[in-house]
Amino acid sequence: MHRVPAARRDARVIDPDQVCDAAAVLADADRVQHSAAVLDALGDANRLSILLALHHAGDLCVSDLAFAVGMSDSAVSHALRLLRAHGMVSAHREGRLVRYRVTGELTTRLLDVVSDGVVGDVVLHAHQHG
Repeated sequence: MHRVPAARRDARVIDPDQVCDAAAVLADADRVQHSAAVLDALGDANRLSILLALHHAGDLCVSDLAFAVGMSDSAVSHALRLLRAHGMVSAHREGRLVRYRVTGELTTRLLDVVSDGVVGDVVLHAHQHG
């Protein structure tokens, strides 16, 4: 059964089943908007570098992230504020340090995909301990 809003019942539709399917996958506008924001954030090389560093190296503080990605502390802090606002990273305090980590299933899944083409076979020293 096709669920077409009354206001649009007079619209010309060529393939009603496909139109219903297309409308159904776009029904949750908030999720579509969130996904677009995540993809937009990933579209910036600096933010992507920060996310890849966190994704692979684990929780890092601003100064360590800045060193790793070759940015200033203030630029990293600014990027992290945006990434936090989109739910892509979270912060937690360890004593006087604030460490950041990647959060969100969509962010993690996208970083896995990007990593396949970007990271390759890099030996990660922090993951060798233990």
